[in-house]
Amino acid sequence: MRATLYFAVALSLLVTWKNASAFSIPESKADTTRNLVPDVTNRRRHLIQTVVGTAFGSLIGTSFVSSPAVAFDGSGSSAYAGRSPATKAELKKQYKERVVADVKDFVVLGKAIDRGETEGRAWINFFITAQRREPDAVGRTYAALVDLRGLPTKKANEFEGGDGLLLANTFTKAGKPPDNTPAVRSFLKVSKTFDAIEAAGKSGNASKAKEEWAKTKTLLEAYLVDVELPGSISDPLYEP
Repeated sequence: MRATLYFAVALSLLVTWKNASAFSIPESKADTTRNLVPDVTNRRRHLIQTVVGTAFGSLIGTSFVSSPAVAFDGSGSSAYAGRSPATKAELKKQYKERVVADVKDFVVLGKAIDRGETEGRAWINFFITAQRREPDAVGRTYAALVDLRGLPTKKANEFEGGDGLLLANTFTKAGKPPDNTPAVRSFLKVSKTFDAIEAAGKSGNASKAKEEWAKTKTLLEAYLVDVELPGSISDPLYEP
């Protein structure tokens, strides 16, 4: 029986190693996306450790390796691993730090659009949906828009996990529906406007991108006021 189990582990390792090789990046995109793609080596190592830990753990009724957290909502990302915010105020502070970082990237995007750019690093750093190799200084595991708005759900125009809504929800009074919270309402308004900017960029229409960016800016500033942050993106707090 043990020989059979060892053989199964060895076979799993071969399959896992082969599948891990699928995580690769075209050379043409390696430079612009190098900080926002999975680390192949670490993934291979983790996958192998998970297979080995789970298989041999079955011999003694436990597993050596626990599954990593995959959420990025401030409580499950690796940047927050082992940290349990004791108060609502601390969580709010952490979300605000990430929102500020997202707004900074929005400002950088606006400057690129003013220069007539409809592609390039500023666009990638804001819109790319690939996960970072590791969290940045404020705990963001995704680029600005995904971090702010969240990942799409199966429903149209619905997202989850973004710090923008998480921060807005901290202003909801106990026992009250979040839909009535001003910060939640203002966030839902602005969250729907980013796609028009991206679409204009993809079509190479700089003037349209500038127009849509300005619309989003107005709604974003209203949201910032509702979450008790400076209400103008020209504020020094948002300087890149």
